[in-house]
Amino acid sequence: MSKSSLSPLSSKCRDIQYLNEISYSYWKAQVLFVAVEMDLFTLLEGKGKSCKAISKRLGTNLRATEMILNALISLGLLSKVKGVYKNTAISNRYLVKGNSLYQGDRIHHFHNLWDNWSGLGVAIKTGKPTAYDNAEEEVDERKLNEFIKAMHNIGIIQAEEVCKRLDLKNCHKLLDLGGGQGTYAVRFVKGNPKMTAVVFDLPDVIKITKRYIRKSGLKEGVMVQAGDCLKDGLGKELYDIVFVSNLLHIYKPVENQRILKKCWDSLKKKGIVVIQEFILNSSKTRPLFGTLFSLNMLIGTSGGSSYTERDMKGWLKKIGFKNLKKINLSLDSGLIVGYK
Repeated sequence: MSKSSLSPLSSKCRDIQYLNEISYSYWKAQVLFVAVEMDLFTLLEGKGKSCKAISKRLGTNLRATEMILNALISLGLLSKVKGVYKNTAISNRYLVKGNSLYQGDRIHHFHNLWDNWSGLGVAIKTGKPTAYDNAEEEVDERKLNEFIKAMHNIGIIQAEEVCKRLDLKNCHKLLDLGGGQGTYAVRFVKGNPKMTAVVFDLPDVIKITKRYIRKSGLKEGVMVQAGDCLKDGLGKELYDIVFVSNLLHIYKPVENQRILKKCWDSLKKKGIVVIQEFILNSSKTRPLFGTLFSLNMLIGTSGGSSYTERDMKGWLKKIGFKNLKKINLSLDSGLIVGYK
């Protein structure tokens, strides 16, 4: 049989396999979610354990435990030698509680979005969010804490890269707008001892920020300011740099222009604004995570979206920022930088 006669069939198989992999991707996600919820990887740190020992410690069914352990092996998150299950390198580094690069809170956050995404069809039909939390209503402290911890998980990794890509030696005062727990502000100040920073966020978030700053050991270098970036001013000519990380995707374009105008007002002459976002290409079709994240904003906000480089540069240019540039980062993010 010739190769040409095989190619249509093999092409069909590849296509079907691709569709299958998309369709059952949520199976993989659920395996990871359950393992993280059980804190399985922390249990297996070090020498590892047998299935029976794991089942006993977790209080789970022995047969079912073996099934999920084997699935985790197929996902590359565990290994098995002579009946002993152990973490792989990626699990040891990112899925063991207490490690500095722990990502379990972020994975838990994706798990929390599970029910929200079941409403995608309704959101597509109506164009309206199906899981919108109004920040002006009473805050669910548990959900808020889980969300902020998730943002810290990814922030602790991204902050290292951002610090390497930005020249901050002449920046003495920084505003971290929507700064959450203060992950970036703390990293910026630790890397630039002459710098001081202010973390601006909603009052309920700032309570969490204060705890993290105390824990970081920076008693004076990082301060806090509670407020609403849509309603409150940010001051006049106070800062050398304003860092706006993963904030603009929450809002509509007109709201983002208002926020960035406040950033302009708060900057000193020749000050810098740095936007970090999941930046879409000009056709809004790449990267994959950015396109999916837009749908996440459709489901959970009243008008948010992922935006293109052109969108954000357009807002900045209209306000008066110059020398606009994009800096590509890993993990589907990028920076848009402008100068006053």
